Amino acid sequence: MGHSGFAQGGCTSIDLNYICQNTEFVESIASTCGLDCLSEGEECLTACMEAQVDLTSPCIECFGEQVTCIVTNCYFACAFGTEEACAECALTNCEAGFNECAGIVDNDNDTWTSLCDCNDSNSTIFPGAEGTGSGYDNDCNGLMSLSELTDCNADLNADNIVGTADLLIFLGAFDCIENCYDAADFNSDGVVGASDLLNLLSEFGLFCE
Repeated sequence: MGHSGFAQGGCTSIDLNYICQNTEFVESIASTCGLDCLSEGEECLTACMEAQVDLTSPCIECFGEQVTCIVTNCYFACAFGTEEACAECALTNCEAGFNECAGIVDNDNDTWTSLCDCNDSNSTIFPGAEGTGSGYDNDCNGLMSLSELTDCNADLNADNIVGTADLLIFLGAFDCIENCYDAADFNSDGVVGASDLLNLLSEFGLFCE
C-alpha cells in the first residue's frame, strides 16, 4: 500500500494524516498484530498490518520497532499488570523512539505534534485553535471562518475587489503541491486545492477598502 508524501521520518505526511484520522483503528490493528506476532518478530507484524491499514512499509516498520520495545521493556507490566500500567510503561519507554522513527515532532511547541497539526511551523495553527484574522486556517478544519479571514484575503491582484481576475490567478495555481503561489494557499496546508477554492468563492464579489 505505498504512497508518496513529505516525511521527516519513516512515515510520510500522508501516513501521519491517515493515523490522525484513524487513530483508534490503527492502534487496535497494531496491538492485535503485535500480540499475534510476539514470537515471530517484526516481519510478521509488518505483513499483518500491511494487509489491514493504508500505511507505507517504512511507517509500519516503526510500529514493529515499538512492539519490540514494549516486549523488551514492558513484558511483565503488560502480561501481568493492569492496562494502565502497560500503557504507562509503553509511554515512558517507547513513545519517544516511535515518534523519532515515524517523524512525529512538535516544531512550533503548541502541544500538537505533526501527527494532527496541519501547520507545525505556526503555533497559532492547530486543531481547535481560535481564529486570528490573519488569513490562516487556524483550527485545521480545511475551511476559512470569518474569524480567520483577513479583509479581502482572496484579492490576489490587489485591485481592491475579489473578482474574475483573482479567480484566474487562483486557477493558474490550482492543484499545485510544490513551490505553490503562497497567496492562493488560503489554508496554509501546502496545497492549492478545493478548500482554497471554497475560501475564494466565499469572498467573490467583495469590494475591499
